[in-house]
Amino acid sequence: MEFGNKMKTSVVIPAYNEANTINKTVCELETYMKSYMRNEKSEQWEIIIVNDGSTDNTIDILKKIEKEKPWLKVVDLVINCGRGKALRSGIVAATGDVVITLDADLSYAPYHIDRLVDKLQNEKADIVTASAYRRDGSVKNVPFNRLWLSKFGNKILSYMYGENLTVLTCIVRAYRRDFIQKIDLHSDDKDIHLEILYKAKILGAKIFEIPADLKWREEKLLTTEKKTRRRSTLKIKKTSSSHLFFALLNKPGLIYLFPAYILMFISVVIIIQCIFPISADMKMGISLYHAIRNSMLNATPSWLTMSMSFILSIQFFSLGFLTNQQKKNYEESYKTMHSILEELRKNK
Repeated sequence: MEFGNKMKTSVVIPAYNEANTINKTVCELETYMKSYMRNEKSEQWEIIIVNDGSTDNTIDILKKIEKEKPWLKVVDLVINCGRGKALRSGIVAATGDVVITLDADLSYAPYHIDRLVDKLQNEKADIVTASAYRRDGSVKNVPFNRLWLSKFGNKILSYMYGENLTVLTCIVRAYRRDFIQKIDLHSDDKDIHLEILYKAKILGAKIFEIPADLKWREEKLLTTEKKTRRRSTLKIKKTSSSHLFFALLNKPGLIYLFPAYILMFISVVIIIQCIFPISADMKMGISLYHAIRNSMLNATPSWLTMSMSFILSIQFFSLGFLTNQQKKNYEESYKTMHSILEELRKNK
């Protein structure tokens, strides 16, 4: 891909039951893209909207607009498959040098396209993500409980991922098409964002993050209020589970190392407590052997607890080491398989 002044840009948007807002979204994007690409040919940009099996008349509205707008490409999944499947389908259909992914409700305004592409060009990056939690970013109209949960979750994910990213779950990103289309992706739900970053990291991708402005619009606030609490709770639990799996995937050894350190700490505390009576007995002229023997006889549970804690901690340390080693082996295998597939594609 050549990094010129204006690269051909594909904007990919998954849509599910967006009949009330999709026309407004398309119009807003059209206005922005015409301004952004004003000195370029109309063929230099496209908008791809993936209908994820909407149960309202979203697809009918999109098909009607598609007939009037040559830059609009509509992909219909017929049945609801999830955001991951919708994004994957849109990315496959993209023909631009750069692929921008956005929300259908434009919670992140279209002007982020320019910021994302600019960073991608200047840094010659593979992926650029948007973050409202980064310095100079902003958040407006987002309900407190949703905002708190998102910030807390992303803090954990950021730590486990180990890179300088403050948000890993946001859909708003720019991808170099010849990079993103070569990653084998399988996630069908929102964990697609995490899968992309995880596999991109394995492949040594250049990933950057820019500050962004998140603003929930009135339509989204009204839609959120209509959802039942039970449905929202189930959705949050499902998303949290997949994100927890991703976190452990990045640092799987923690699940064993954490209890290992606790057990080792317990054994050290107990043995320190046992040393004091042994020292006292030795000062009274009792031999080391008899001092230890007396300590064990008088405090059998403590010595037993210390021994079991120490043995278990060693076992957990071993499991943590083996798990981390297995992760490294997987990553090396993934890179090898990716290289083989690249060679096969080139030789076709």
